[in-house]
Amino acid sequence: MVIFSCSALHSAVNFSQLEFNLWMPNSPPTMPQPPPTAKGTVTEAELLSRLPPINATCSVLTTLTLLSHRAPGYVPLGQYPKYLFTEGSPQRLLGELQTELKALSAEITERNSGLELPYLYLSPELIENSVAI
Repeated sequence: MVIFSCSALHSAVNFSQLEFNLWMPNSPPTMPQPPPTAKGTVTEAELLSRLPPINATCSVLTTLTLLSHRAPGYVPLGQYPKYLFTEGSPQRLLGELQTELKALSAEITERNSGLELPYLYLSPELIENSVAI
């Protein structure tokens, strides 16, 4: 659970933030007025008055843009410097892990190939090896 949380989960949450928040009403940084309490009762003018000021939106989108870029030293999940694993058994296990991760990436790519909006955030090749962002 710890490895998943510090790699795949963190990567999926972190790198999807910008895409989700580009449509600002999904997650407004501020709301000058309370949200509507009933569906279909708000006019366009009332809706626009509830949206945050443009400077607040721009600040959040700028921050999320910076956070959503891969780190300069990006290392994909399951990749390690060779000097860390010099014995036969760890090298074999690491090789098996890398083979499984490649197979998972291929499966995810195949599943997403026919989708209009693919979900790639949990593809091992796009997951950071740690919580480094």
